[in-house]
Order: sequence, then structure tokens, then C-alpha cells
Amino acid sequence: MYKDPLEQIYMELWDHTEPLLEEHHLPVEAVAGSLMAIAMRLYKSSLSEENFNKMKDVIMESDIQPFKKPKLH
Repeated sequence: MYKDPLEQIYMELWDHTEPLLEEHHLPVEAVAGSLMAIAMRLYKSSLSEENFNKMKDVIMESDIQPFKKPKLH
């Protein structure tokens, strides 16, 4: 289905995340914060301290684009 395993991981996580926002009406900040906390714990558990700090720098310097919400007309 997916050629890129990163795309598969991203889409599967999004498939779990979207209902939290749309169906359960949980705050975006709470969902995003939880995902970020999980990501940081994974990085902290698998990277050396030096590489963990480099990853934090990459994250902070990344140009992230917001999701485009569909407009109802």
C-alpha cells in the first residue's frame, strides 16, 4: 500500500489522531502535546544524549506547515 514506511507510520498515527479531534472533540493542544511527549520519550530512549540534543535542534528549526482545514460553503 505504502512505498515509504515513514508515510505508512505517519498515516496510521494520523488515522488514530483525527478521531480524537473530530469525534471526541479533544483539545488540539492536548492531543499534540501528548504526541510530542511520546515522540520525545522515544527519542530520549533510543538516542545518545548528543544525538537527542541534535534532534531537538532539528525539530525546533523545522518549517512546519499547518493542516489545511476544509471550508464548508
